Amino acid sequence: MYLGIDLGTSNSAVVGHIDGATRLFKTSDGTDVLPSVIYLDKRGHRFIGKSAYDRLLSAPQNVAQGFKRSMGTKNPISFAGQTWTPVECSAEIIKALVGQAMTEAGNQEVEGVVITTPAAFNQMQSEDTIAAARLAGLEKVSLLQEPVAAALAAIAHSKQKDGVFLVYDLGGGTFDLALVMSTAGVVNVIAHEGINMLGGRDFDRIIFDSIVRPWLSQTFNLPADFQRNEKYKHLTDVCRHAAEKAKIQLSASSTASIFATEDEVRATDEDGEEIYISIDLTREQMTDLIKDRIDDSIALCRKIITANGYKNDDISKIVPIGGPSKMPIIRDMLEAGLAIEVESGLDPMTAVATGAAIFAESREWAGESSTQKSGKQREAVTGSVSLALDFKSRVASEAAKVRLKPAADMPTGHEVEILDEEGSSTGRIPIDGPLSINVNVRKNGENRFKVTVFDQQGKAVEDASREIVITRAEASAASVPMTYTLAVKIQHGFVGYERNKLEVLVKKGTALPAQGKQTFRTGKTLVGGEDDFIAVEFYEMADDIDTPEHNLHIGNFRLNSRDELERGERINRGDDFVIDWKMSDNGTLSFSVELPSLGRVIDATNLYRSEDGGINYDGQRGAEVATTMLARVESDLDELETTLDEDADPSGDIRKRIERQHAALSTSVDADTHRSVAEEARKLRQEVALLRMSPENEERVLDDEVAKAETSFDELRDIAQPVDTERHDKLLVTTRRSIREKNYDAARRSLDEMQGIRMKVLSESPDFLIEIFRRLAEEHHLAVDEALHAQLVDAGVEAAKSGDVQRLRMIIGQMFGNRVSTGADATEIVELAHLLGS
Repeated sequence: MYLGIDLGTSNSAVVGHIDGATRLFKTSDGTDVLPSVIYLDKRGHRFIGKSAYDRLLSAPQNVAQGFKRSMGTKNPISFAGQTWTPVECSAEIIKALVGQAMTEAGNQEVEGVVITTPAAFNQMQSEDTIAAARLAGLEKVSLLQEPVAAALAAIAHSKQKDGVFLVYDLGGGTFDLALVMSTAGVVNVIAHEGINMLGGRDFDRIIFDSIVRPWLSQTFNLPADFQRNEKYKHLTDVCRHAAEKAKIQLSASSTASIFATEDEVRATDEDGEEIYISIDLTREQMTDLIKDRIDDSIALCRKIITANGYKNDDISKIVPIGGPSKMPIIRDMLEAGLAIEVESGLDPMTAVATGAAIFAESREWAGESSTQKSGKQREAVTGSVSLALDFKSRVASEAAKVRLKPAADMPTGHEVEILDEEGSSTGRIPIDGPLSINVNVRKNGENRFKVTVFDQQGKAVEDASREIVITRAEASAASVPMTYTLAVKIQHGFVGYERNKLEVLVKKGTALPAQGKQTFRTGKTLVGGEDDFIAVEFYEMADDIDTPEHNLHIGNFRLNSRDELERGERINRGDDFVIDWKMSDNGTLSFSVELPSLGRVIDATNLYRSEDGGINYDGQRGAEVATTMLARVESDLDELETTLDEDADPSGDIRKRIERQHAALSTSVDADTHRSVAEEARKLRQEVALLRMSPENEERVLDDEVAKAETSFDELRDIAQPVDTERHDKLLVTTRRSIREKNYDAARRSLDEMQGIRMKVLSESPDFLIEIFRRLAEEHHLAVDEALHAQLVDAGVEAAKSGDVQRLRMIIGQMFGNRVSTGADATEIVELAHLLGS
C-alpha cells in the first residue's frame, strides 16, 4: 500500500493506492477529511480532527489550528497551557491520518508515503514538513507540490488525457497555481506560481476586521483594541470561528449568520453586559470583501498563461482545488475573468491526496529516498531462436506497444502471438522483420500478457516465449520542478569597493532531483583553532532581482574554524570554495564543500541551519518585524515617487496594498497576520524594484540615481582618499555617457561601483559605524538570539566609548550574523558576504 497525504491548513486527507486503485480513507467520524485541529483537555488527553474542531467555540484556548502557515518559522503554538512547535502539531495530524489508513486497510505494509506541500513553500517550510513526517514515525516519505498532485488527480479522473490545464489551488492558507500539460496521461509542469499567505484563513480575518469587529464595537462597550486585550481573547477566538462557519455556509446558500450565544462567548463588556454575536452576512457582502484578493489570483492566472506563450483559448480547463474554491463567487469570477471552463466533477477537498497516492505508487522506495519507477523494459530472448522484446512497463493509457526485433540470423517462417489475461489475442503475426504490436491495457494496475513464438511448423517455441507485465497508472508525472530560484550571497566589485549580490545555485523550473558543482572563492581568511567562521547564506531569489535586501533569506551554512579546521590549517581569501549540491525532489538541499587548498571535503548536510532564516512572528516582536518590513516598502515607493511622480504607481495599486497591510496590522493579534503582512511587504518591495528597472522608467531612474550619487559623494569629499575621489569622478562621467548612449546595463554597473566607493569611505568613518551600531541595537526584535544581541550591544557600547573602531566593526559584523534578514536598506553593505564569485 502506498499513501498520499494532503496536509492542509484547515483540513487534511489521506488516500491509499492498493492493487492498482486509489481508495479514500475516511475518518472515524465517517467524513472524507480530517480537520487539522488539536485539542488538549485538562488531563492532557489529545483529540484530533472533528472532536477538536467542535471545541473551538467552547474552549478555543485549548485548541491549536492553522499551524501549517507557521511551518518554516519559529512561531510558538500555545494552547492548553503548553507550547508546541508547528512541526510537532503537524506530526500529530500525520499520525492521525496514517492511523485511520491502517485501521481501514487492515494494517497493510506501507511501501511509501507522499505528503503534499504548496508550490510556494520554501526550503525552510519543506524541511519542517519532512521533520514532521519523521516525528510521526514515517521513514519512507517524500514531498510533492500540491498543484502537481491536483493535476495527476484531474487527469486520472478525466477521460480527456491530453491538453493544457490550469490548476487553481486555493486552500485554507496558501494559493498555488500551475500550468500543466498532459500527453497520454503523463503530466509535465510548464510553470507554477504561488502566494504563500492567501487562503481561507485570510478571508476569515477580513470578515472579522470588516464586519464582526465594527459590529461588536457598536453593540457593546468595548475597548478600541479589545482584540489585543487578554480579557477578550476568548471572545476574539469565538468570533473568528463563527466567521469561518458563516463563510463555509455561504458556499451553499445566499445568506448566513455569524452567530454565538452568551453561553458560548462567556464574556461581558465594560458595563458588565453579556456579549453575544448575531450578524447577518450575505454572499454579496462576502463578494465585496474578498473580491480584491480573488482579482489578485486571477491576475496571476493571466500572467502565467501569457508568460508561457499561451492564450486563454489554449487552456482545456481550470481545475479548482481546496475548500475555498468551492465558493460560487470564485468559480463565477474565474469563468468571467478568464473565459475558461472550470472543472466541476472533481472533489476539491480530496483531489490532492488522491494525486499524492498516485505519485507514491509511481516511485521506487529505498530507505529515506525514492526514485521514479522505470517505464521501459527490454528482454533479450536467447535459445533456439534469438530476439529482443521492448515495451513500456508503465503506461497511463489503455493501449501499449510491444516491439519485437529478431536476430539477424533468425530463420524465416516464425510467428508471434500475444494473449492478455482475458484470452484476447493479437492473432499470429509473421516475424519477417522488426514488429510493433498494439495491445490493450484493460485495467488499472498490473496487466499480464503471454508472448508466444511459433516455429515454421506452428509449434510453440517454449524457450522463446515470455510473460510480460505492463502496469497501467491513472496518470504519471514526468518530473517535479524546482519551485523557486535558490541563490547564494556573494561579494562582487573591485577590491575595497565590494558590494553584495546573489548568484544563482539552482534555477526555478529545474527538473528535480538535480545536482551540480559551483566554484566560489572565500571572501575572508580563516585560521584553524580561532573562533571565526565562513557563512554561506542562502536566499529564495525573485526573477531578475539579485539584491539580497529584496529577497527571502532561508538559512545558512557555517564553516567554523574551531570545529572544522585543524590547528594551523588556513583558508586564505581568494581560495577556491566548491559547493557540490544536491536538490532532492522534496525540494530539500544537501551539499558538501570542497576546499582544494587543504585537500578536504566537508559534508555540509548537518551544518546547514534553516533555523537561521526562521523568524518568530509571535506577539509584539512579530508585529515589529512586519512593521519594519512594511516601512521599507513605503520608503522605496516614496523614493520612486520622488523620481517618477504619478508614473511610479499610476493605478495606485501598490499604495492601496500597503494601506491594506497597515489596516491588517492595526487590528492584528496573531503571528499568522504578522507573517502575512511580512510576506506581502517583501513581494511589494520586489515589485517596486522591478518598476525601477522597467524600460519605460529606466532612464529617468538612472538620471536621478546619478544626481543623488554626485550629491552624496560631495558630502564625503573632505574625508575621502584622493584615489577614491578620482575614481568616483571618472565613474560619474562614464555613467552619464552610458545613459546618453542608452547602455543602461553599463550605467548600472558604474553606479554600483560608485555606491561601493561611497560605502568604503563611510565604513572608515567612526561616526558612521556608531550610527550603524545604534540602529542595529535598536532593532532588537530582528535578533535571532536575543541574549547574544544584548551581549553584543554592551560590548559595542564599550568599544564606542573607548574609540576602538576595529572592535566596533567586528561587533557590527557579529550583530549582522545574529540578525534575521527582512530586506534591509543600504547600510547592511557594511557586512559583506563571506564568498566571492568564481
